Amino acid sequence: MIIKTLGILDVVIGILFFISGIFNLIPATIIFIAGLFLLIKGIVFISDFNLPSILDIISGAIVILSTLITMPTLIIYLVTIYLIQKGMFSLL
Repeated sequence: MIIKTLGILDVVIGILFFISGIFNLIPATIIFIAGLFLLIKGIVFISDFNLPSILDIISGAIVILSTLITMPTLIIYLVTIYLIQKGMFSLL
């Protein structure tokens, strides 16, 4: 149950990050909180030293950094695709 919940949150954060990065319609505070959530989730689960946890930390840092600077479109697409596919796989 917790894996499905975290998966849904990954998909939601991916969609929010895409809308924020491309269309700039989501407030920076919400994006910052979403990035902080990814960062904390990555740190909590890094005890296994698995690649998804490391990528969650990197994604969280990118999402937080996007509230300060304008991210290149390619980075936005890559992080969005990663988060949505990771969330979808956890729902299977």
